[in-house]
Amino acid sequence: MTAHELLKEWRDVQWFIPLDHTRGKSQKASNGCLYRWLREGAVIINDAKPKPEDQITFPIKNLIFFPKGNRRTII
Repeated sequence: MTAHELLKEWRDVQWFIPLDHTRGKSQKASNGCLYRWLREGAVIINDAKPKPEDQITFPIKNLIFFPKGNRRTII
């Protein structure tokens, strides 16, 4: 499973995926938004910053969104 596929799947069933605030309102992150977060290094999975097409190895030990920002979310 790629990093992008993982986030897309979890976005629909988990509460912890951050909301997208780029359009002036809070809404569920789109596929493009998730892809951009991965491409720009805003997501850390298992102590690595995967690109959208990188394969993810299970189990997931840690998941961090926006590691350097005010909206840092650690799972």
